[in-house]
Amino acid sequence: MFLDIIRRYKSEFSLILTVAFCLISMFSQAKVLSDAAKSGTRVLDFFTGTLTAIGSDITSLVDSYRSYDALKLERDALRYEIKEMKNLRLKIAQLDAENSELRNQLGLTLPEDYPYLQAEIISQDPDNWFRTIIINKGSEDGVEPHMPVIAIQAEKSTETEEKNGSQISNVKLVQGVIGKIVQVNKKSARILPIVDQYSRLGVKVKKTAYWALLIGRNPYKEKPLLEYLSLSCLLRPGDEIVTSGGDGIFPKGLPIGLVDNFIERGANYQKAEIRPLIDMQRLDYVFVIQKKPETEKLEFEPLGADTIKSP
Repeated sequence: MFLDIIRRYKSEFSLILTVAFCLISMFSQAKVLSDAAKSGTRVLDFFTGTLTAIGSDITSLVDSYRSYDALKLERDALRYEIKEMKNLRLKIAQLDAENSELRNQLGLTLPEDYPYLQAEIISQDPDNWFRTIIINKGSEDGVEPHMPVIAIQAEKSTETEEKNGSQISNVKLVQGVIGKIVQVNKKSARILPIVDQYSRLGVKVKKTAYWALLIGRNPYKEKPLLEYLSLSCLLRPGDEIVTSGGDGIFPKGLPIGLVDNFIERGANYQKAEIRPLIDMQRLDYVFVIQKKPETEKLEFEPLGADTIKSP
């Protein structure tokens, strides 16, 4: 009976078998193709990763070369700057030696025990009661309060010489004390000059080594006053006054000025007007001596009867 059914529906069974076979073949082929695609993808991923790694290495190599080239240029620039700095230091040393030689020839000697800093005058206080001077150097340059200030200035000499049939006045350089630093900002500082009424400076007469006190005067007096000078000192006009070094601020022996014609002898002391070597109204540049105040505290034991012995 089954065979009769098959014979009767032979065409239909043939179609079903053909469709089934086709479907089986398609699924089998699709699996093979899928496996092949997966394998191809793996191969492509391998080659892609390899090419990416090679590309990264090449990029790193190029970047390294560029960095090396930039470093080489920077190295060459730094070498050039170092060479220029060495040349500049050599020139500065030569100029410093020449300046020292010229100062020695002219009799101008800056203190060798302390460094000094050149500064430019940028203004003078217009206040009639405080004749202070402003310079363009401050704490950023190493300027501190109480540092002494001096200057070198050209002065016409009374001596003349004949040149090409005409008399020419000789010009000489003089060096003198200006004052001390009293106020400091980052880029500027204020100087209290020796002619100011609030200035006090320990001095001595150079030829006799007698000590005295130099006191500034009111704004209408351009010459400070030498006071508390012993009567034992024979003082004459033209005597040179220098720093005593006893105040702990100014080094010893800096020139200040000359005794003027006014000399007055009192009951206990004598006093005189001093003509500063430097004209404060013609200042352009000054030298700040970078010396810190000597503020050592002196301590002594009290004297007793056992301490003082009779000769």
